Amino acid sequence: MARSIDDLPGPPRLPGLGNAHQVRPSSLHLKAEAWCELYGPVFRFDIGPRKVICVADSASINTMLRDRPEGFRRWRDLAATAEETRFVGVFVAEGDEWRRQRRLAVTALNSNHLNRYFHIVRTSTERLYRRLKEAAREGRALKIGRELTSYTVDITSALAFGHDLNTLERRDNELQQHIQRVFNISGRRVSMPVRYWRWIRLPVDRAADRSFEEIRRAVEKFIEQARERIAARPELREAPENFLEGMLVAQETDGAFTDDEIIGNTFTLLLAGEDTTANTMAWTIWLLASRPEVQARCAGEAEEVLGEDPFPTTFDAVGDLRYGEAVLRESMRLKPVAPVLGVEPLADTTIGDTHIPAGTRLLLLTRYASIHDGGFQAASDFDPERWLGEGEEERPAHDPKAFLAFGAGPRFCPGRNLAFLESKAAMAMIARNFQIELDRSNGAVKEQFSFTMIPHGLSVRLRERVAA
Repeated sequence: MARSIDDLPGPPRLPGLGNAHQVRPSSLHLKAEAWCELYGPVFRFDIGPRKVICVADSASINTMLRDRPEGFRRWRDLAATAEETRFVGVFVAEGDEWRRQRRLAVTALNSNHLNRYFHIVRTSTERLYRRLKEAAREGRALKIGRELTSYTVDITSALAFGHDLNTLERRDNELQQHIQRVFNISGRRVSMPVRYWRWIRLPVDRAADRSFEEIRRAVEKFIEQARERIAARPELREAPENFLEGMLVAQETDGAFTDDEIIGNTFTLLLAGEDTTANTMAWTIWLLASRPEVQARCAGEAEEVLGEDPFPTTFDAVGDLRYGEAVLRESMRLKPVAPVLGVEPLADTTIGDTHIPAGTRLLLLTRYASIHDGGFQAASDFDPERWLGEGEEERPAHDPKAFLAFGAGPRFCPGRNLAFLESKAAMAMIARNFQIELDRSNGAVKEQFSFTMIPHGLSVRLRERVAA
């Protein structure tokens, strides 16, 4: 007979508070992983009246992720937060609504279309190269995360609505500031135990409200401009040049999307493509700075593939960066931007030997599963060679299902190919031209969870590399 969730082990709880006094949104994943060490792969903690069941077994996690959207959905808290901001898109959609909106996202981000977008990636990579070269020659410490965020914002804005923000060269871009504020407040609200902003608006909430409205006005303007382009260039109906044009064509032909859905999905693509990819690269840079031998091999591959070019100038060149991709995959495994995922079952179910009622909040410890489970040998080591099949005579091949950086199942991240394209291009440029050293003047780099996991306090110094 299955046990109930009340029988699960977990940290002692206080009446009324549960474990809320022990959990901080910025370190939720670390606290959950520490408790997992104490209480095993399935345990419970409470945030006030809310019961949260943590699951760290990769087989169970894969089963749940592959049973979406029929059997499981994202936490309703996330959808509620999106609805409050009126930016509702495919990321928070469920069931048939998700299938309808997902079709266009998958089409727009299909790997077969990435070659068409490469000129956007190339332009932004060249701008980033100039920014970093200037910092290297000045010898100053660099908050590399800011530069990488500008890089990804420029790419995703061009892909989302065909507008070049060029935040790498125009540092005071207001729209980027609004986007970053919205991202931060969204992450904060999802993990807050009390939704206080429904009754009391603090200064940070009022600032976020202004940012939401500014972004909405900007996207509405981009929609108007896109409709004018389509009217002037009818061929765009057959071959849209960006995500926004694709949705407007679908709206014209079969009424598939409302204006609110177009705004929500355009913003979703921008938000999802900005912070996740930027922080993946930032964590990779931190790991490279800590492992000079890996950094040297990345530089050697980049020099061999790129030749005299300081950055990739062709789509095919990016595809040849096999070791660079292996480094990124290993970085995503150890330092994923989404170390936990929140889902809930749509009907009563059983996980292991535990009965889980419908609607129970489940916190899937995806990072913990990939570095503590049996899917990888020496799972806690930073070992890019494992992705190339090198040394398999000494160790068995890993289980691909244990790699959960992009999720699994039908809701597997549709932007993964674009993320690899822009990350490989940027990382090859950096490895080819610069030696990376950590700037330790601000202390150790820490994991901070704010919708995504960021390397808080990461600062580097770059020295121009002399080509062989």
